[in-house]
Amino acid sequence: MALSGVSAQAETTNSKVAEKKDNRVSTSASLLQSKPSASVVAQAQPTYPGTVTPTTPSTEPAYPGTTTPTTPSTEPAYPGTTTPTQETTPTQETTPTEPSSGIQPGRATRGGSSYIGIGGNIGVTGDDTALSEFNFTVLSKIGITNAVSVRPSAVIGDNTTILIPVTYDFSTRPTPTDVGPISSFAPYIGGGLGITTGDTSDVGPMLTAGVDVPLNNQFTATAGVNAGFFDDVSLGVAIGVGYNFGGF
Repeated sequence: MALSGVSAQAETTNSKVAEKKDNRVSTSASLLQSKPSASVVAQAQPTYPGTVTPTTPSTEPAYPGTTTPTTPSTEPAYPGTTTPTQETTPTQETTPTEPSSGIQPGRATRGGSSYIGIGGNIGVTGDDTALSEFNFTVLSKIGITNAVSVRPSAVIGDNTTILIPVTYDFSTRPTPTDVGPISSFAPYIGGGLGITTGDTSDVGPMLTAGVDVPLNNQFTATAGVNAGFFDDVSLGVAIGVGYNFGGF
């Protein structure tokens, strides 16, 4: 009886040892079957240091300090400036020129603008003419060339006198002073034809001399001495103001 019990325990122990061995073998076989698949997966998806997805290299060249390449300029560069400068020729001061000498009725002369105005006549000597008495006068200057003018005028009164002289115009420059330049004045001298009307109508030569003083761009003051050679010499002094105008 005792021997049969021992034999039964020995068989039970042997069977347990055999089962453990079988379990170990099956487990090792399973591990060996699973390892090749894991290594295949690892080889199919390689890993990169510091990133999960590899970056695609850019086809554009990289420039230091900027992400976008700059287009080189076709213009040459100059030291110390970004834009080349062009040298300019210094302008020369132009000297004012006198009016041209062409014939242009109503133009300005070197003595000033043409004008038409009114004034008074102071008679000095003579008989039976308006020029020799105190009367109202209409006066004018019509520039012809740079230095020549026609100065028609009429002394209105008893025996009205019409004067048509041609004059040569002079010019003087302004004189600088402590308070500024003095207004220039323009002398003139000439002669022409005198006509008296009325009961003692007559035609004769006449002489004139005077001065024009430009006041501004619109007005000119004038004063002159007129002498008519009729039956008697008539002498008068005309003083007036004229309104300047341009050419006809």
